[in-house]
Amino acid sequence: MNKINACPVYVVNLDAAPARMSTMAAQLNTLGIAYQRITAVNGLDLSAQEIASSYSKTLNRQHFRYNLSLGEIGCYMSHRKIWQLMLDEGIEFAVVLEDDLVIKDKFRQLFAQIDTLKQFDLIKLADNRNYPAAQKLGLANDLQLVNYHTIPNCTTGYTISLNGAKKLLARKKFYRPVDIDIQFCKELNLSVYGLQPYPISENRSFESDIAAFNGGRHGKKTTSLIRNIKYRLALWYLRKSHLSGRF
Repeated sequence: MNKINACPVYVVNLDAAPARMSTMAAQLNTLGIAYQRITAVNGLDLSAQEIASSYSKTLNRQHFRYNLSLGEIGCYMSHRKIWQLMLDEGIEFAVVLEDDLVIKDKFRQLFAQIDTLKQFDLIKLADNRNYPAAQKLGLANDLQLVNYHTIPNCTTGYTISLNGAKKLLARKKFYRPVDIDIQFCKELNLSVYGLQPYPISENRSFESDIAAFNGGRHGKKTTSLIRNIKYRLALWYLRKSHLSGRF
């Protein structure tokens, strides 16, 4: 098998966003990268029973600073859909991409590193805040694998192993946004890394799907002071006491 198509590449896309999918398809086709579109879960279409089967309001109140919006619930369920697919089909390693990104020249080079990268649970392929690395490990083609004190809080793109998917699915019900939950990787014994230089970045010509659901805001920030302080302290302690992975 050609290294460039040595693992599945999944693109998460809402049925209501064909322009995003068209942009992604053009970029991936130009690079000769095969992909599979995964229909994203639209939180607005979910019944109360469907939400309750995956999302815990009780745990959300205990461990996060605000109630998740329907957009955030749908986003998390979209990623869980891929992790479950990997588990059901025994897929050892995959690349997961959201549909609002720009693919850089370095993207093709990650496929040459699959034998190395598949050993790690989850590897971030983008960071919209440029968080510093805690440690670095040199790879071929001038790439570096890094770990963090502060894990990037986006799911724009990442690689994931079957072992990583199993760990994430061990949380039977979620209660934080998916990118924030990945930051709390210690709870699931999940190791999280980054691949630098990052081979993808956000396509800022598209509005966030979640922001569109929430009237221009990425999340519903209304919360109690106690919930906010409790969450902030937990996150601060995690960043001070834990590295996202070990080399």
